[in-house]
Amino acid sequence: MPPGAPADPDQLEPHVFGEAYEHFVSRVYMIAIGLGVPTRESLRRAGLRDDAITTGTSELVARGLLEATADPDTWHVPSPREAIARNADRVERRAAMARATASEVEALWRRAVGERPPPPPAGLQMLLGVEEIVSHEVALHGLSTLRLWLALDDSPAVRRLLERAELDPSLLTVRQGVDVRLVLDTRLLDSTAALSHLEQSRAAGHHVAIANGIPFSVVVADAVALVDLTSHDEEGEGSFEVRTRSPVRALTRLVEEIWRLATPYVAGLEREVEPQQRIPLPERDQRILALLTTGASDKVIARQTGVSVRTVERRVRWLMDHLGVATRFQAGVQAARRGWI
Repeated sequence: MPPGAPADPDQLEPHVFGEAYEHFVSRVYMIAIGLGVPTRESLRRAGLRDDAITTGTSELVARGLLEATADPDTWHVPSPREAIARNADRVERRAAMARATASEVEALWRRAVGERPPPPPAGLQMLLGVEEIVSHEVALHGLSTLRLWLALDDSPAVRRLLERAELDPSLLTVRQGVDVRLVLDTRLLDSTAALSHLEQSRAAGHHVAIANGIPFSVVVADAVALVDLTSHDEEGEGSFEVRTRSPVRALTRLVEEIWRLATPYVAGLEREVEPQQRIPLPERDQRILALLTTGASDKVIARQTGVSVRTVERRVRWLMDHLGVATRFQAGVQAARRGWI
């Protein structure tokens, strides 16, 4: 059909759905392009009824393929090359979002119709809720025989676990000879329960470190790995325990990398420095420098040193100037290199 020629009304019915509706919108768009500056009157002459014009132009404006003007019965046609590309991007984003949420929608549907979800693959157990996650983490401490590696973020499940361990110091006891590596996120340094567990682990001879920005908690116990996602969803949806070799190896590698980038707790906060290596700094300033190596915030440092946040800010600035560094982390690193902490 030549651009602007009268359309077949039977093929341009706006009250249709699915592919037929897309065909209707495409035909209105092609007619509008052919008219150059489409108006309601010119679209009528092209064979469109008023309801088709209203529906079609409104849809095309919403998709960015037409632009409204000051005159409600006149439209501007932007460059099709650019307009179609932008519209295609929007469609692709919607399609990607639909694919990403398909599993959630499936789960919602199964609950609505009373159908039980399909069983998880062999070797995978889904965990739901803080208490179930904590229960499994406690069990892994007791069952480990070779290694227990933990990278713990500031999640509701981790805080619950550490609070329970503070009340019952025997809760997270590990067998003799197990290789224990514990990395806590710096955000947990404001928790007395977390600090108590750090001290208890250090006293037991375990390897303990601090890291900044752990994305989620991972526990690797022998050939089992647990992932805690309660920091992203308090119900813990998506958290799991897995015994399949490949995911366990992958999660083990993740914990190894977190450990490699972490700051040893003993070296940063507890190691004794020989008297000849000490500088004439108050003990409080040395502890501030040690905490800086872990990435701790001023609020956390103030709590750990028993001074105000303003005092910490003032002392950190003085220490940075004294060491000739530009960042807080550099101050901690330089102090460690010089043997000041």
